[in-house]
Amino acid sequence: MVGEITDSLLQGAWWRHTDGKFYPCQAHQGPVSLGEALRAQEFLRIVKAEIDPHLEARESRTANYEDLYAAVLQIVQDETFEIINPMINRSIAAIKAASEHLYEGQEHHIDKNAFASLADRACDLVQWAVYHNLAKAKAPVSLELIADVAANVEVTDIFTLNHDPLIERQLAARGIPFSDGFGDKKGDARIYGAKWDGKPVRVLKLHGSTNWYLFRFPEWDQFASVDTNQGYAKDENGKLLDDLSQKPMFLTGTTVKEQAYGVGLVGEIFSKFREVLSNHHTLICCGYGWGDKGINIRLGQWLRDAKENRIIILHGGSKDEILGKRFWYWRWQEYAAAGKVVLVPRWFAGCTLADLEPYFDM
Repeated sequence: MVGEITDSLLQGAWWRHTDGKFYPCQAHQGPVSLGEALRAQEFLRIVKAEIDPHLEARESRTANYEDLYAAVLQIVQDETFEIINPMINRSIAAIKAASEHLYEGQEHHIDKNAFASLADRACDLVQWAVYHNLAKAKAPVSLELIADVAANVEVTDIFTLNHDPLIERQLAARGIPFSDGFGDKKGDARIYGAKWDGKPVRVLKLHGSTNWYLFRFPEWDQFASVDTNQGYAKDENGKLLDDLSQKPMFLTGTTVKEQAYGVGLVGEIFSKFREVLSNHHTLICCGYGWGDKGINIRLGQWLRDAKENRIIILHGGSKDEILGKRFWYWRWQEYAAAGKVVLVPRWFAGCTLADLEPYFDM
């Protein structure tokens, strides 16, 4: 959960290996973070102290790892002149002053800018904290219904914001073929090639995946899906692949995710998302927080594309939790009256195929 990952990020013990990756400390390394990891972690705590008051005033909450990543990435972008944001100038100055002891005299890897380098390392730490926490989940739990639906509906498109490969594992365990944009396995890798057709089930991972990495192949640089350590992944001839990034390709960060929605691999997947969603009249949602503006804009447009289009929300909590979401606050009564939104008062794990069959597109 978001809170658990945030606690692990800020309170857990981390260290940075010579391979450039951050790892959880082992028992013999002690209970606190080491070296670069400790500086990055303390930097994130300083950033949290700076942004918490605003989040508390606006949303009655404190910063989680997504907020921290977004804030720190904006610092890096402003410091490197990639995306200059004059509105955060005073916050950057305050954070820079409060963290001087963490970067002054330290090594730098960005434009001889030790402060930007520290912020960039903090971004890396967030990503690796997410990766290692998600990696603990090895087998799907309570996802059988996904396979049940896929096996009983002629065409099923699954859109997920999760980074883990559990949905794919659930489908594979049931022997259900699916396409995810990646080609057939050659050696340890399946190379992305916008391969979406030919199978009745598609899985679109809109925020990327913990097993997607960028490699250099003889003809091009391209992402590939690998189920092993990317540094040891081999091609069909047994030759090590040339990995261009040690970090898996998944998106983190409130607001900053949207920068990727129109470009690169993520941009291609979002384009496919819009295309295949237009072929359906029903979207069943569960577990979505309705806080991603880039996705909400697309869903809002789709709801108005055709009078038959509707969203079925599986939510075992209070209805007020949904009505309080900004996306639904001004729309709910109008859309509910038109049959464009239906609330099913149970979670996905508590539903059966019979519960969902009335909502399948016919």
